[in-house]
Amino acid sequence: MNIFSIARKLPAMVAAAVLVMGAGQALAADVKVTDKTRAKGMADAPALLTTSGVPCQLSDAHFIGESTATATDGKKSKIVVYEVACQAGPGYILAKNADGTIATTFNCTQAWSQNAIDPKATKCLLPANVNHYAWLQEPVQKLSTACTVNNARWLGSSDEAKIDRYEVGCAAGAGGILDLARAGSANTSTFDNCLVMELKKVTCQFTTREQAIAAIKPLAQKASASCQVNNSRLIGRVTADNEDYYEFGCANEAGFLVRAKTNGDYLAKISCANAGTLGPCQYTDSASLVAGQNATYTATLKQAGINCTVEAYNVVGTQTQTNRDFVEFKCPEQAFGVMGFFPNEGSTAKADVFDCYTGIARKRECTLTPATVLLANLDALAKADKKDCDVQEARYAGLTDTDGVLVELACSNKRGYIAALAKSRKTFEDIIACNIAKNRAGYETCKIPGNGTYVSDVKP
Repeated sequence: MNIFSIARKLPAMVAAAVLVMGAGQALAADVKVTDKTRAKGMADAPALLTTSGVPCQLSDAHFIGESTATATDGKKSKIVVYEVACQAGPGYILAKNADGTIATTFNCTQAWSQNAIDPKATKCLLPANVNHYAWLQEPVQKLSTACTVNNARWLGSSDEAKIDRYEVGCAAGAGGILDLARAGSANTSTFDNCLVMELKKVTCQFTTREQAIAAIKPLAQKASASCQVNNSRLIGRVTADNEDYYEFGCANEAGFLVRAKTNGDYLAKISCANAGTLGPCQYTDSASLVAGQNATYTATLKQAGINCTVEAYNVVGTQTQTNRDFVEFKCPEQAFGVMGFFPNEGSTAKADVFDCYTGIARKRECTLTPATVLLANLDALAKADKKDCDVQEARYAGLTDTDGVLVELACSNKRGYIAALAKSRKTFEDIIACNIAKNRAGYETCKIPGNGTYVSDVKP
């Protein structure tokens, strides 16, 4: 797997403003909780809760009023609106149609959020619901024990994923983003640093950016204890692996990337010089680092017995089992490219270096060495072997016992060959026509469509 294929997908959320109740437009200005509204609310609420399916052990209720709702087709209908408080969990605003069916259900944090957008929208008024965010303490406590919730706002919902998203403020330090899984959801609840929302162009209201950065500084300290963090950002998330990638800037040294679990566990440091498709780094001069890394890689390749003055490189990914980076190089001394696995600090594995011919045979794609360069060499070798063949396509079938590469050649005239490219890349150890190869037991056969179908136009 290419670890740099970052999946930056969070559940699609419905904008909060979408669910503002029509009833709230007319009722919010003069709504008051009285003995009369409470009496009607407590009388009607049990049946209303049963119909709505809201999980609530009723502790208080009041009747908000009646209003007219306009449907998307323009039709108007009468609705009746109530507020309920529950012994546990959030309170709710419930609206029912004249026929008794539930028109709208949303909790008091959602109502507060809508009222913050539009002051005419109905919000919860019962004493038990005034601290509308209090119910979020329990789910947040399970995910972030350091947070005492002192505010919250609803950011949206994904009915498909059965997730509601809230921004949560904490009494001390950084708050975060709570994705709260509903009952029956296949997802689990998560509590993320506010930097997550920067990818969605959303700014947290209850947490400053400085607080958000301070919360993840321990990751930077594990990567470099001397780094004086002056900036950070979340680059992306690999949802399949529950991993996040952060960039940190340092006031006193080169910045770097950090790979971490979404729960905050540190995994690895990545140099900005090796950022690959995650880069370029925004808080560090990556160009100068890359120049230095070119020299470092040149020396590393020399130790591996490869003469290669590195002009460019591409860190494709990291083999986590061995803690080795898979890197491709471009250098003038190696016409057919260089690539391989190179151990990181702490790895006990050895370097494994090979050219693009071997790389492709091992299902490793080359990007710095064009395929046309490899094909041109095969064409020249075929002609040197006196084959009537202008090579137009090659299929790399595997490796030979002598470190050669088994390759199928397709010619423009439909002649085809199976060849064993020598380790030197300067000759073929063996090359035979497709129609001969297919009759050799255990031998590789031609598989490129139409290959080997040449018919001589010389008549007897």
